[in-house]
Amino acid sequence: MENKKVVESLGFVLKKEKIASLASDYKFNELILEDLDPFPGFYDHYHIPVNEEEQKPRSVFAVIKTKGLDEMDDFIRTTIKIKKVTGLNFDAVLGWLEYQNSTAGCIRIKMEDYADLPAIIDNYSKNGIEFLANRTVKPYVSLIAIRKYMILEEIAPRIFRDTEMSDTYYIKVDKHIPWSDFERISISVRNNWDHKVYDAAQAGIYCKSGVVELVRIYDRHTSPERLQYLKEKYDIELQRL
Repeated sequence: MENKKVVESLGFVLKKEKIASLASDYKFNELILEDLDPFPGFYDHYHIPVNEEEQKPRSVFAVIKTKGLDEMDDFIRTTIKIKKVTGLNFDAVLGWLEYQNSTAGCIRIKMEDYADLPAIIDNYSKNGIEFLANRTVKPYVSLIAIRKYMILEEIAPRIFRDTEMSDTYYIKVDKHIPWSDFERISISVRNNWDHKVYDAAQAGIYCKSGVVELVRIYDRHTSPERLQYLKEKYDIELQRL
């Protein structure tokens, strides 16, 4: 039996999402934004209802006073410490988002139980992380980047499956392009294809030779043929730039 190639690496995902102040009965002193539209190409554009199970766990973004990514080593150590001391079950990674016409650092937090969030935030504060003060933020669309550890399994040449996130795939592409070009290409590919219910984002993983550029695809109804089609279409569009 042929062994499938598995890649483990630190990587990133860059995408647009609709965010707003977290709707919570708990009164946070910290600025916490919630993800209203985690996969806009799948849910929002085609009005597919999100059932209760799919909403959990959702993401929240705790906005911090620093840029965030410069303190990644200490942040990872702090997160491990909090999990060990508290026993809380959550996932947290550093990133940045657009806020008030500038870039702000953030902690992207996923959890099974929203009741744990006050304790999670409190523990980060006790460990020296400073958050922006809470205020009301109306829904807006932000470009968001997160840096995370990925475990990807190659299921076809240059096509990978995320081993930890269901319905999530990555297509290897040959070069990096600005977000504006990526967004334009993604819209063009979708508009010229009958299968439209999927979400695309920019991504990448780090290796010795540099950055392996990827397109992240979220699609609950994909197939090998559809992923191959997307790989070929992105290849064609990128060659034109």
